[in-house]
Amino acid sequence: MTMVMPPDLELWICTYLRAQLADVSGLKVSNREPDDYSGSVPLIVVRDDGGSQSDRLLFDRSVGVTVRYGPRNSPKKCRDLAARVYGLLTDPSVCLVEGSPIAGISEDGCNGPYAVAEDADIARFYMVFEFSAVGTVENTEI
Repeated sequence: MTMVMPPDLELWICTYLRAQLADVSGLKVSNREPDDYSGSVPLIVVRDDGGSQSDRLLFDRSVGVTVRYGPRNSPKKCRDLAARVYGLLTDPSVCLVEGSPIAGISEDGCNGPYAVAEDADIARFYMVFEFSAVGTVENTEI
């Protein structure tokens, strides 16, 4: 029997962004925001919002990405990092990276980065991506 599981896009995108943004000093990339985050270092949070299975091996996935960094009244560094993240995740070559589960980018489903107003004095930008992604295939024996 062959089992197809949805890809772990959060893990893959976090790993990919860490490698591509290795030049960003102090950068943290995760699938959740630390409780004690102060805004003193750049932070990227990746969240897979799920989606449907469009084919035996393909999954339609919506992914939200938040970038936080620096004071809210001085958002330039945060916005520039968010724009760079957007560029990396909408570049068609992301589908060709070794090990990438991303098979296609739905360009009309990619939006942002948008400034997000909040109470904390930390700049925040948010963006959304829609991908077609290849599931993980496992052979199982009964």
